[in-house]
Amino acid sequence: MSAYDLINKQLNDEMQSLAELIKSGSYTERDRNRLASIMYPKLKFFIWKFFNDPDETEEVLHNTLYKIFKGLTSYSDSYRFTTWIYTIAKNEALLHQHRLKVQFAQSIDNLTKPLNLPDDSLNNFEREVYLDELYTLTQNELTGLPDCIEKSILIDKEFNHMRGNEIAEKYEMNLNTVKTKIRKARKMLRDAVLDKNPEIADRLKDFL
Repeated sequence: MSAYDLINKQLNDEMQSLAELIKSGSYTERDRNRLASIMYPKLKFFIWKFFNDPDETEEVLHNTLYKIFKGLTSYSDSYRFTTWIYTIAKNEALLHQHRLKVQFAQSIDNLTKPLNLPDDSLNNFEREVYLDELYTLTQNELTGLPDCIEKSILIDKEFNHMRGNEIAEKYEMNLNTVKTKIRKARKMLRDAVLDKNPEIADRLKDFL
């Protein structure tokens, strides 16, 4: 066993012991902080692979740690603690990815006016299916748009999760110009989606 594997095993064993201690209720704040300090870098590295973005990673990491400590009383030691925390982290990451997809789909569906869904128009499941389909369509149409600065900026914003100031620095333009080009790119993308998928226009009537 390599030195790295040995240290990793020792840390995992320590996490297991601390988790069982906290679950029993016989722990100090120092025990809780120690568990958090061991989990933090492991989970951060794991979650980073889903997003490759510091802000999204930190948000998911925060939610993951919250759920871990909240759920410790129900943790079953019939399986490894590491398996349990990575499962929670994976579920949180996938959930957050879905939220990002929905937000992007809504941003395309919502270019000219707010998205207002009447309570009786669609149930939650139908709405999620609709937005997921719209997201897939926009991804497909985005690749077919002519190469231009607006397309590149939209990809950086929505798929590379770059912030406005980062995009402005990358393309050497001010933030207001970036925002203008993002709006133009979204309009281009919306028009492309509706041009090749006219049935979506009829469905949008229920949303707009």
